[in-house]
Amino acid sequence: MKTNFLNIHDLVLVLTAVECGVLAVLLNLLPAKHIQPRRILSGFFVLIALVLTATLIVWNGDLKTATINQTPFVVSILAACLLLQGPVLYFYLRSLSQEIKLLRWRNLIHLLPSVVAAVLLIAFGIDSLEWQPTTELTGAENAVAAFLWALVKLSPLGYIVACVIAEYKLRENLRELYSDISMSELKLADAVLAGFCIHWLWSLLAYLLEGLVSASVSDSLGIIDNYLTVILVNGLFVFGLINTRQLLNIQAIPAAKPVQPSKMDHKVTVIEKAIHEDKLYLESNINLERFAEQISLKPRDVSAILKMHYQSNFFEFINRYRVEEAKRLLVAPEFKDETILEIIYKSGFNSPSAFHRFFKRMVGITPTEFRQRGDAAN
Repeated sequence: MKTNFLNIHDLVLVLTAVECGVLAVLLNLLPAKHIQPRRILSGFFVLIALVLTATLIVWNGDLKTATINQTPFVVSILAACLLLQGPVLYFYLRSLSQEIKLLRWRNLIHLLPSVVAAVLLIAFGIDSLEWQPTTELTGAENAVAAFLWALVKLSPLGYIVACVIAEYKLRENLRELYSDISMSELKLADAVLAGFCIHWLWSLLAYLLEGLVSASVSDSLGIIDNYLTVILVNGLFVFGLINTRQLLNIQAIPAAKPVQPSKMDHKVTVIEKAIHEDKLYLESNINLERFAEQISLKPRDVSAILKMHYQSNFFEFINRYRVEEAKRLLVAPEFKDETILEIIYKSGFNSPSAFHRFFKRMVGITPTEFRQRGDAAN
């Protein structure tokens, strides 16, 4: 990557940066049920494009003497973008299950490392050549460069842990809240997280081996690091092509529209039958789409009826009946030897925490207290 202008390695970086730009644009243009995650993921690909472009400018041998490389401008962008990738990926995973208020101070604080890096590079006038590890610096400049390299390489570790936790919580929320996030959206999140965890860990390995291996080996490690990004981006591009229909959210639920009064009674009857006779609420994996499919109604119609007729959303509607079923089971003599956990699963819940939260909110006491009062009454 340091011999000829736009050699094969450089050309791959250019094409991948362009590809990232295309992905960022497409993520903003394609329709989606949840807009914020797509916007954040789009920003993530913009960061990758900037990192690849800055990497090309800094490391290309024929560009070393270019005016732009004799200023801190390019390396400031490079360091800031590298430090922003972790926070942006973290916010992307969180936004899949809840809207993120990005302008809150506790979210804005994640920008601090990138701001500090850019300020230090500009303040000490560290240019592209001085940023390279092979350049020997002295005094404060050496300390600043060493600190920033460590920050760039080590900070992703914290975000890997944070992202894994966010991914875990996302799946917990999906189980408890019956979110309508598509499986394709989840697979995309998994692919992005797994790919960049591997990339960041490899980058850390290359950093730790710096100085312990020869210059040629160090260069090879850096090239492999770049190619891991290339492979990941192209893999995500192929994933998007294969799953275009799902990612377009063609089956997304439109905003609830008023149901014509002439059709309301019939559809309410169908929903009542599904609840009281078919007891679909006992299915632990039921969500709005599956519920609507089983009763041969459109999801938007079910959503509108629940809002107009029951003054409820699907989540509250289903769990209300589950709590009622749990109350029945808790005091039924034939279930007196069943544990609370067994009652939870028999009533359709698949998360004890969700059950206890809803039961206490709707009944006012805990399941154990409810059972004890039932035993005393009997």
